[in-house]
Amino acid sequence: MNTDLNKIWFSFSSNGAYSGSEPPFFDIEYTSWYKLLKDNYLSIQKELSTADEEKFIPYYNKTFANQPTNWKILPFKFWLLNYKKNQKKFPITTKIIKQIPYLVSASFSQLSKQTQLKPHTGDSNAMYRVHLPLLVPAKLPDCGFKVLDNEVSWHEGIPFAFCDAHLHLAWNNTNEKRIVLILDIIRPEFQHKTKWISAQMLASLIIQYTLQKTAILYHVPAFMRKWMMNTFAIPVYVFTRIHSFIKE
Repeated sequence: MNTDLNKIWFSFSSNGAYSGSEPPFFDIEYTSWYKLLKDNYLSIQKELSTADEEKFIPYYNKTFANQPTNWKILPFKFWLLNYKKNQKKFPITTKIIKQIPYLVSASFSQLSKQTQLKPHTGDSNAMYRVHLPLLVPAKLPDCGFKVLDNEVSWHEGIPFAFCDAHLHLAWNNTNEKRIVLILDIIRPEFQHKTKWISAQMLASLIIQYTLQKTAILYHVPAFMRKWMMNTFAIPVYVFTRIHSFIKE
């Protein structure tokens, strides 16, 4: 039995590149939310057409794109924290994604024209990173996505999921923007830890954002980064639970 499939990996506390045995792309056609997304993509696409360009904000890590502001997002949920204003602005999309169990993050993701994302690994292997393509200007080779050695085209209305921990990249070498709905859905084997995983992720991202202008983290050993993440995750967990309780 391969125990790698039951281990949670975080890039923040790792010793290097991910070496787990998950496939580049997951089979998700058996899931209830695969059909939900396929059946409702036209409604989401129509609602997306009402979005103001200024509502999109640069992705937090501006080093991934060839130009810092060429990868933008419009977030609805981020590791269980809700963006209420955006959810109210896009009620149809919000209603649909709220039907997905163990959904922790959701956002519209835009690649501007002539944009290339550098090869990078994501934050964890704990979730399905799902793309629901909404606006796709072209197929391979002009516009595409690659995980390890596997290249795919986006096809509007056809969701796919990949392992975010594997090295991946994307490109849009056209003169039109490309937009997908990105979802993070906790994988079945980790669902009992959903709230704690979300707290760990928020803690690691807060630490990275706080120290991004320094080189301190590059000199901190992995075991110490793991301790930092788990220690800071405790108050983050408490805060998010209280926040959720008050909102409910």
